[in-house]
Amino acid sequence: MTLTDVEFNVRDDLDEAEDIKRCLRNLILTPAGSVPLVRDFGIDQSFLGQPINVAQNTLAVEIMDKAAKYEPRAVVLEVRLSSNINGQINAEVVIAHV
Repeated sequence: MTLTDVEFNVRDDLDEAEDIKRCLRNLILTPAGSVPLVRDFGIDQSFLGQPINVAQNTLAVEIMDKAAKYEPRAVVLEVRLSSNINGQINAEVVIAHV
């Protein structure tokens, strides 16, 4: 099971929407522990190998928590996850201006 793609739905007219989406995409697609000196940056991959419903819930909470910590310009309102038979997870993240 892997997170393969992230799409964003911006609820507000954000001045920096493209930069915020780029930063959040980088955060979400980076495994935690892979950035030297900032080991907490990225998404904890412990959801891998769990049943799909548990993995999706764990991943959604992780995305919301890390976005709140590392991207103060926006708030995550909702995370919608879908998966396919190959175990690939796609995320749609709904964000708004803080």
